[in-house]
Amino acid sequence: MTDDIIANAFSEVKCWFKKYYKFLLVILLYFLYQANFLINLFRMIGLNISDLSGYPYFMALIANDLVYVFLMLFIFKKDIISGIKDLKEHFSDRAFIAICCWVSGCVIMTISSLLISLVSNQNVSNNEALVRQSIQIAPFYMLFSCTIVAPVLEEMTFRKALQGIIKNKWIFIMISGLGFGLLHVLGSYNSLDDFLYVVPYGSMGCAFAFLLSKTNNIALPIMVHMLHNFILVSTQILGG
Repeated sequence: MTDDIIANAFSEVKCWFKKYYKFLLVILLYFLYQANFLINLFRMIGLNISDLSGYPYFMALIANDLVYVFLMLFIFKKDIISGIKDLKEHFSDRAFIAICCWVSGCVIMTISSLLISLVSNQNVSNNEALVRQSIQIAPFYMLFSCTIVAPVLEEMTFRKALQGIIKNKWIFIMISGLGFGLLHVLGSYNSLDDFLYVVPYGSMGCAFAFLLSKTNNIALPIMVHMLHNFILVSTQILGG
C-alpha cells in the first residue's frame, strides 16, 4: 500500500515537471543569471573577467548577458514568432491596450513613489540610486542591459513562466507584480523603507502581467518594457 502511494506521488510529480519544465527552466536560468553563474564558473577555471578593464570587460559582460537572452528566446521561440505575427495582424488594437497598460502602470508607479517620498527618508529606492550610479559609470552598457537584457529575462520569468504555472488570471497578475517588485528591492535594500518601493515597481509588473493576460502575446510586454526602460535610461544619460 505504501509503495503504491509513493509510486503514485512520484508519477504525479514527474507529470507535473514534464508539463511545466519549460517554465521551471526559465525561472532557473533567471536565478543563475542573478547569481552570476557563468561568470563564477569561469572564475573557478582561472578566467576572471574582473581582471579585465575597459572595452574587453564590458564585452565579456555583454557576452554573458546574451547567453541567457538567447537561451530564453530559444525556449519560447514559437511564442515570440506567434506574438510578432499577432502584432502585425492586430497592430492598432495591440498598440492601444499596450499604451493603456503602460500609462496606467506609470501613473500608479509615479503617484505611489511620490507618496513614499513623503512618508520616508528617501526620494528614490536604493535600487534606483544604484542604477543611476551605474549609468554614470557605464552609460552604454547600462542602456544595453536595461533596454535589451532586463526586459527579455524579466518578462520571460515573471510573466511568461509564471503565467504558464499559475492558471488563475488574477492570482498570476498579483504574484507576478509582487515578485517583480521584490526583485527590485531585495538585492539592494538598505532599510525597511526600501520595501515600500515594492508597490511602485509591483504596479508596473502588474500592468505588464495584465497586458500578457489580455493579449496572450509575450512579445508585447517585452517591447513595452524595452520602451519604458529605454526612456528612463536615456533620460538619465542625457540629463547626466
